[in-house]
Amino acid sequence: MPGRSREYQGRVPEFYMSPRVKGLQIDADVRAAFENLWPWFWRYVGEKLNDSGRAGDLADEIAYRISNHLEVHREPVRSMVGLCRVAAMHFVIATKMREKKIEFWGLSHDIEINLGASAPHWQQEVEVWIWIDQLLNGEDMQIRIMLHLRLLEETWGSIGKFLRLTPGQARLRFKRAVERISERNGLQRPDRGGR
Repeated sequence: MPGRSREYQGRVPEFYMSPRVKGLQIDADVRAAFENLWPWFWRYVGEKLNDSGRAGDLADEIAYRISNHLEVHREPVRSMVGLCRVAAMHFVIATKMREKKIEFWGLSHDIEINLGASAPHWQQEVEVWIWIDQLLNGEDMQIRIMLHLRLLEETWGSIGKFLRLTPGQARLRFKRAVERISERNGLQRPDRGGR
């Protein structure tokens, strides 16, 4: 991949900055300062974000923000290069922190201890889905789809429509598949309690 191999590591690409970003004309002094800082900035982005290729886009965004600031606050700037360098450092660090929001909280039992007990209802649902997936291993895909849709509380009418069957056909195929699975796995049909 270009830019990643050793032969490209020392090379800094030619400087380019969009003349307008988000409809705002980039200040000429800001552009000149970034052109001066370009080799440093390209390496800095590579060091901090491990992606030197983003330097151009980040430079455009930083230049846009500085130009906008200069347009709103018409104050003299002692060193445009210094302002751009400090703004670039802060922006890159803020980008790195924003992209590092995913934190490691530990293993699952550590998370339960630190954040409180897990929801048993959620855990039971996952266990049911895993158990069902194991039971249906090797079954026809249509039967697997039917069971998943039934667990999602879809009606036989909508399941039949989805599979291009009548509701009765879908129900009968599913019933026969459940009987086959019960026989194959030696499962007893639980008492339905008079329903």
